[in-house]
Amino acid sequence: MLIKSLRQKNNWSQEQLAQFCGLNIRTIQRVEKGDTVGLETLKSLAAVFDIDVDTLKNENISANTTHVSKDTHDEREKREQAAIAEVKSKKSFYMLTLFLLGIFIFFFVPNYNGGENLGALISTAMCFAMIIGAQAIVVFQPFGEKWEQKKIKQALEKCEKER
Repeated sequence: MLIKSLRQKNNWSQEQLAQFCGLNIRTIQRVEKGDTVGLETLKSLAAVFDIDVDTLKNENISANTTHVSKDTHDEREKREQAAIAEVKSKKSFYMLTLFLLGIFIFFFVPNYNGGENLGALISTAMCFAMIIGAQAIVVFQPFGEKWEQKKIKQALEKCEKER
């Protein structure tokens, strides 16, 4: 940060700079950290260092933009990782479904025998359907976080209407 480098160049502590500017030491710390500060603070600092206020404004804006874009990049990367995990999970669900369907067809065709083995085939189909259903609940999360948030919102709206 520009302020910190100028302060160090003059061999001043944060306390000394705060006294010279008539500012609180916490304000100096926020400026050096890159937080947004007011125009009066920038004017005080510019006067002490004998530089233009616009230089400090531009430095303050660019520091905040860099900080925000880094946060945005980190958040975007987390969302991308979550999306990739979700797509892989759905892909494995579809592969499992196709696999079980293929096995069922493979056993159904040669073992049908005009209905003699129908009970065994129906029980096998029911087992496969339960496996697919359980996997679908895990993958698609019909009662997951989004569902909970929706239900909470509905309950709050209901409470507000009753008042």
